[in-house]
This record gives sequence, C-alpha cells and structure tokens, in this order.
Amino acid sequence: MNIFFCNFMKKSSLPTLFCYLLAIGLAQRCEAQAPPSTGDNPATTRTNPPANAADSASEADIPPAIARELAALKARIAQLEAAQRMDAAQRGAPVTTATPSLADPPPPAAVATMSNASPAISTSKAVEANPPVVQDAHAGTAAASEQATPTAPFAYADWTWLNGNPRNKDTVWDSKFFTPEVRLDAHFIMDLNHPRDDTMGGSTEMFRSNELQLEQVSFGGNFHWQNVQARILTMNGMFGVTTPRNDASPGRGQWDLRGAYKYVSEANAGYHFDVNHGLNLDAGIFVSYIGLFSYYNFDNWAYQPSYVSSNTPWFFNGVRIQWFPTDKLKIEPWIINGWQSYGRLGSKPGLGGQILYRPKPWLSLVFNNYGMGEDTLGNGDGHFGRSRIHTDDSVEVKYYDRPEKFLDKMAFSLTGDLGCEYGGSGSFVSAQGRVINNNVNCHHNTATSSKQTFAGWMLYNRWWFKKDLYGITLGGGAMDNPGRYLTLLPPINGADAISGSPYFTQNPGDPFKAWDASLTFDWMPRQYITFRAEYGYRHANVPYFSGRGGITPGDNLSTSTIPNLSAGSVVGSTTFVPGPVLTPTPGYACVPGPTGFCPDLRKDEPSLRYAIMVKF
Repeated sequence: MNIFFCNFMKKSSLPTLFCYLLAIGLAQRCEAQAPPSTGDNPATTRTNPPANAADSASEADIPPAIARELAALKARIAQLEAAQRMDAAQRGAPVTTATPSLADPPPPAAVATMSNASPAISTSKAVEANPPVVQDAHAGTAAASEQATPTAPFAYADWTWLNGNPRNKDTVWDSKFFTPEVRLDAHFIMDLNHPRDDTMGGSTEMFRSNELQLEQVSFGGNFHWQNVQARILTMNGMFGVTTPRNDASPGRGQWDLRGAYKYVSEANAGYHFDVNHGLNLDAGIFVSYIGLFSYYNFDNWAYQPSYVSSNTPWFFNGVRIQWFPTDKLKIEPWIINGWQSYGRLGSKPGLGGQILYRPKPWLSLVFNNYGMGEDTLGNGDGHFGRSRIHTDDSVEVKYYDRPEKFLDKMAFSLTGDLGCEYGGSGSFVSAQGRVINNNVNCHHNTATSSKQTFAGWMLYNRWWFKKDLYGITLGGGAMDNPGRYLTLLPPINGADAISGSPYFTQNPGDPFKAWDASLTFDWMPRQYITFRAEYGYRHANVPYFSGRGGITPGDNLSTSTIPNLSAGSVVGSTTFVPGPVLTPTPGYACVPGPTGFCPDLRKDEPSLRYAIMVKF
C-alpha cells in the first residue's frame, strides 16, 4: 500500500522527500497500532532493548524497494548539501542549516511527527532555507516562458465600462469549441407626436409608436478550434427588416441580396495567426465600429444614439485583417463592398480601417476611416461615379472610479465625424421638375456642382451607482449634411433606400441640419439584463419626423400595401408648387389635391423609450 501511495504522489508532482518520509511514518504508525504483546512469546518480549532497537526494528520493516529508493534519496541530499557548502565557501558565508540534515536517518519519533504534518509545511521549510540550484533554474525558465507568451489583446484591464461594449464580466457557458451568445431586446416607444399610423422615421432604433415590439432576437456565438474561428449571430425582430431597407445595393443587378442576408447580423469566418499578440483574417459580414455605439442596444449607454452613430454603418460585408502588435493596440484594415451594403453600388469597392489604442485602463481611443467606395445608387448600370470619404474618431475616458462609494464610476465619450462625396456626372429631372446635376464636391456650391458633406459630433456622460446597480446617461449631438446622403430616409408610403421618395428628396445640395438630446436611466440587477427608461428630444431644420397625420397614405381610410410598389412615385393628384427652401422638398411645397397625399412631417420629435434588454 505504501509503495502504491508513494508512486501516486510522485506522479502528482509532490516532493519525493515527502513521499518516502510518509511511507516510513505510515510503517511506524502501523507498528504502533499492532496488538500489544502478552509476554507468552519470547520473540515479542522486550526487556532492556538496546539503544538502536527501535531503528533496527524500523529498518527491518522497510521493504527492499523502499530501502533502495531511500538510499538514493540520502545520496542526493548529501550531494545538494555539498553543493550548498561549496557555494557558501565561495561566497565566504558560513554554512547554516534551518532543519536537521536529512542525509542521516531520522529517528522514528521524528518520522512519525513529520508523517502527520501538512505536506506544504513539512517540505517548504527545507526548500526555503537553502533552495537547490535546480529549482532556481526551473523557476527562471518558467518565468521566462511566461514572459515570452503574448498576453491577450486588451486583457490587462476591465473594459465593461465603455460605451459600445457589453458589460458582461462572465460567460454563462463556454467550451473549447463554442461560446454561445443570446440577445433579446423588447421595447415600448411613445412618440409624443402621436402619429395615427404609429410609424416613426429618421431612426435606426425606433420604428413603431405606442406598441410593444421586439427590436432584436439573436442567437449564435463564436466557434473556435485549432486557430480556425467563426462567428454567427442571427437577426430577427424589427432589426431584421429595418436595417436592410437602408441599403440600396440590392437595387443594382439581380438576386435578392436583402432576402439572403436580412436575418443575419454577423456571419464571418477566418484564421488566427500566432503573430505578436494576435493576427486574424476574417471574411463575411461583421459589425461596423463607425459611430462608436454598438449595433446592439444592450452594449450602449443610451437607447437612441445621436445622428453621428445612427446615420453611419452598422455592418460591413467583406474582408478584415485584425493585427495586434501589442496588447494595447489594434490595427484593422477593411476591404469591403461598400458603406453598409450587401453588394457594390458602383465600380469600386470600399477601403477603410480602424486603429484602436487603449494605453491606460481609463482611456480608449478609436480612429475609423473609409474611402474610395462609390455608395450612391445611380442610373443605368449603377456606375454613378461618385466616391465617398469619411473619418470617425472617438475618445472615451473614465475619470472617476471609486468602487466602495455610492457613486462608484463616471465616464464620458466624445465622437467627431467628417466626410464628403465627390465626383459624379450627368443630370436628371426631379419629381418637382428641377434639373439636378449629379456632380458634387467637398467644398462649396458652384453652377455645375453642389457641396456634399457631413459634419457631426456627439457627447455622452455616464454615472454608475451602488456597485453598477444603477446608471444615468446624459448626452446628445448634432449633424450638418448638405445633400442628405447620410440622412435616413423616412419610410413615407413604404419608401426605402432603393425607391427614394418624392416627398423627402436627397438631391445634391438639399439642406439638412439636426440635433438631439437624451436622458437615460438604467437598472441592472444582474450583468445579463438591463431595464431602461429614456426621454429623448430630436430636432431638424426641415420637417422630418412623423406628425399626427402620419406618413402612410390611406391610413384608416383604405388598405395600404407595405412595401408599396409606387413608393418612389407621387400619389394620386399630388403636385408640388414653389415654396420655401427649408422643406422636405427644398424650394417646393406639397399640395395633395383631391386624390393625392402629403405626409405630415414635423421638425420636432419628443419621445419616451422603455426597454428590457438581455444578453447571455
């Protein structure tokens, strides 16, 4: 039994010394527990035993295999002590021993005492007194190995405080092959304009008023095996139809790209290379980082982000390369079909990239840039010849962190965007009878070219209370977008990015300015759920948001068809007459006539937003 136990302990990497001492101790304990002698047998009667009788009896009880191993152990200990004395002599220091020399056989009483001691105590003290050179070398090798192994990117700090990052600190379930992810977002939006068709526009988060709706229902996760990786996340709920309608690329060529992709928010696969702190090569659909806020509301400080985020891409379709030269820096180039597009809208793909730098646990800097892509749906074969460039830059700072206080954290995020479109040829006649030149530029209006730019910013500050149980966010932003090429088209009569709308034009030079503000309160009883209440106010310099009369013709009077095949056409006897510049159709006003239709659009939209969001 002692030999089996000792072999087991050796395989468990416990010190060899303890194994043999324990074996001897167990033998002594077994002898002590044997039935006492009756004195009838002379062989067991002990009178005046010699001084070494106990040692002799103990050694006689040790099996030959143990004896040989113990002899080898004694020789090794003697060797180490000799090395210790030699090292001490070279250093000119006296040789001291914190414990009795183990080169001599210990007395049985000492063996019994050590066998009952804790292994950590009985072995560590001798090592502490004079650690062998072998152990020092091993420790140095282990430290060097640990130092040589690259750390995971950004793993040196907790980033769950960031706007646009999920706040989960733990994974519910994980395996070597698959890490699942489940998201659900249910909301109730009350548009205080009370549109009679319950339809809201100009947003990528709010679509129906005075109704309970499922914004997002997503299932999927990350697959990872032997450096091969893939991520799939489905997209159902309102997001499944509202996001694809802002992509005009399916309007060029054949096959139903919207139908193919609308129920997938992320689907990409690739390979991880062990270069520096990581190098990933992925292809497919992946989320966009432009605009700071996450595509998924659970990750964000506010439910309805400002225009700089809401009007910029949520996804890309193409190839990305993620390179982590250090654990604080990511460099990520993109080769993509276009600006939030399933396919190409012109003859050139989009190029871009991100630089993400987090030098301190309280600071995150992100720089996104995009260029070359032709992202305006044109006539004929779709080669409109108009290119787009854009820069999006953010800083996030956690300027207060006191976990023991009631107010335990404070942080802010600041984002600024600049962009423009340039080029284009030809002209066309608008629904109002205007001749529109397709050529645009990044600077000013001329007789043959219009200024087509985007400038915007947003600022949010967040407070956390009672160990992150509660959160309050105050923020907002503004944008200026002459040409309206990044202004979200209201779904008037079922209009989308392909059809356009004669009731809200997006022609070169059309003016559009807007600002918004919001106040958000979060209750977060668990890291996997957020209860959110938010008040928001949005304003535009032209009528843009749904008013009381709604934006759907025939509502409550006759059947409406959504989507409407005539969405890009004038309804009935509607006409446009000369009017003010700051209108949905600059320079013209809508007149419905006896059988026509004009949408009820307002410059302001106050709203209340309530949501329950879950992420596992």
